[in-house]
Amino acid sequence: MKICLVGGIYQKGGARNQKLKITPETTLEEGFKAAGHAVTTLSHYDPIPAEQFDLVHVHHLSFGATRAACDATTTPFAFTAHFAGQMDGAVVPTHRRIAMDYVLSRADGIVSLAENEAAYQREHNSIDGAVQATIANGINPDVYTYERKNIAGRDGRWRILFAAQLIPIKKCDLLLRAVALLPFDIEVSLAYHNQSVEQELRDLAAQLGIAGRVNFLGKHRPEQLAERFHSNDLLVLPSQTESLPSVVTEAMLCGLPFVARTVGGVVDQAGGYGVLFEQAEPGVLAAAIRKMIENYPMHAARTREMSDYARNKFTIQAMVSRHLAFYEKLVGKRARRRDVGLPGVDAAMRIAMRVVGQNPPAKSVRPNVAPVLDAGGSR
Repeated sequence: MKICLVGGIYQKGGARNQKLKITPETTLEEGFKAAGHAVTTLSHYDPIPAEQFDLVHVHHLSFGATRAACDATTTPFAFTAHFAGQMDGAVVPTHRRIAMDYVLSRADGIVSLAENEAAYQREHNSIDGAVQATIANGINPDVYTYERKNIAGRDGRWRILFAAQLIPIKKCDLLLRAVALLPFDIEVSLAYHNQSVEQELRDLAAQLGIAGRVNFLGKHRPEQLAERFHSNDLLVLPSQTESLPSVVTEAMLCGLPFVARTVGGVVDQAGGYGVLFEQAEPGVLAAAIRKMIENYPMHAARTREMSDYARNKFTIQAMVSRHLAFYEKLVGKRARRRDVGLPGVDAAMRIAMRVVGQNPPAKSVRPNVAPVLDAGGSR
């Protein structure tokens, strides 16, 4: 099969952005090649010669997704949004909502990362006639191995890890405010590859009187991040929105208990492990962290079981094979956009695509996604 993968991890010409080593797109790329398929990778700002491929699969809502949606060829087009902001009640700009519905209304196949995301798309978007598949992202268990080297508060201090981009939707500020409310001696370590709100968070930690207990650690290679999972007592992910956050799966594989907000596919992903909370309020998160700490022996006793659960559910092999089976259903299928296209809208979109294509942004807003429409991200 000749497969074209379009994603924000790829720079113009298809080379990988070296700031991130592993993403769902790169995992699929390597898996498809290992299975003997021909794979071409493109950025969102590369022309997509769709007629040269059996299938085009675009990841994230950006320029490449809208261009594929109004493409005039018969090549099947698959789409994975990696974004659940609307489902999570986030305020989504009008242009993004219009673009998302446009892309979903023309995609021949749609991959969701969790069942509730697929159900939301069926209810709120025009996807009749599209092939839907729910496929969780796979994580390499050889990197994120089970090992516990944490102190579990025995020296009087609890160690919390936050591993995500330092951007507003990850709500690290909520974590700092929650920690300031708790009576425990807590140290917070922040591992991140995007530091856009780092200074604001440093200022907030100082204002809350916890600056001496917050470590800004910056970028980590996967192996370094795994070591953090092994040595910390719990992970906290208080995001405003997620799709299926890789960091939760990685923590589970390493046996690290976690506290996470019930956004995106997190409830299904958690599988009954960890402590989940709903409202994005410092007091609510503080209560969830307190619940974890006060019941820590129970959670610690289940860490091997949790790791085995993640190892069985979130395999790379399953991710790759299920995508290939999904592709087989699309190859040779009549392009859906030929039946649902709106000539005026499609023409306007093609004009817009030409304008943006001739003047692409000089620099991506974030290293792992294309900038025009995307506001999501999985780490």
